[in-house]
Amino acid sequence: MHTICQKAEGRKVRAAVAYAGDGAADLLPVKAGDLIVVNGSRNAIASGATSARLLRSWYEQGVLLYAHETLHAKVFVIGRTAFVGSANLSLRAHTDRTVEAAIQSTEAAVVVSAREFIDEMAADAIEVDEAWLDWADTVPVRAAGGPVLWNPDPPFEPNEPYDVWVGPEESVEWTDEETALAQAGYRMHWVAGGRGRYGTIAISESATDTSSLVQPDMVLLIRPRSVQLVRFLDRRRRGGAAMGFYRTDRDCVRRTLGEVAAALDSTPAKLREGDWVRMDSPQREALRELFKLPKLPARS
Repeated sequence: MHTICQKAEGRKVRAAVAYAGDGAADLLPVKAGDLIVVNGSRNAIASGATSARLLRSWYEQGVLLYAHETLHAKVFVIGRTAFVGSANLSLRAHTDRTVEAAIQSTEAAVVVSAREFIDEMAADAIEVDEAWLDWADTVPVRAAGGPVLWNPDPPFEPNEPYDVWVGPEESVEWTDEETALAQAGYRMHWVAGGRGRYGTIAISESATDTSSLVQPDMVLLIRPRSVQLVRFLDRRRRGGAAMGFYRTDRDCVRRTLGEVAAALDSTPAKLREGDWVRMDSPQREALRELFKLPKLPARS
């Protein structure tokens, strides 16, 4: 990493590097127009492996930044030289006794391939903007510089206090602005291995409203013939568009409308026509039992 950082002085930088910690600000000399793709997953930020503060600093310098959900590569193109190795952008990789390795090449074909790979990672990522940085600032850092736990949570179920919401799934015609926001959400919330997918719901509540949907709330989507359990991910705003994102898994639980209506002492018709509602006890407890959700307290 020391060689890469020295080589970058005064040269154009393009990189797809999994983790960039706080110390990277003093290591890699970047400038406006340089392009960097990092692992911007919640786990990477929460562990401190990727620093939200660093990314904001680079963003304000005019660096083009992209947040990838599953990136683990370390590929750099510095001027006309390509580096492919194991080191992240961190003080640990730069100064500690961590054993790293890298291949350095000036062969045109290798440099072109490395640049194309970086561009592919950027195209598959979400562009870092003010909204993304605001979201990253809300992620609590549990142990700065600590290890990144790969998929530490159960693939679908929450492991901390959560609310349960019930609401009808509605077909919405998105504007161009909302469509762009949905596509950005797809890139951000892509689920590796094809075990899940994302969905979108229109939202209008204030981002500071304590009664709003937040991760890791569970949502029961009322569909024409059944009810599907999904996990809320986060809300995004861009310009006048506001949208919530949720995740479904192939293994997620589904129940009939009749079963859910009985648990809520309601009717299928009322469920299909109702508004979005957060469940209080004992309704929450009845749904928790019906959908076999973890025995954790409500968030609110």
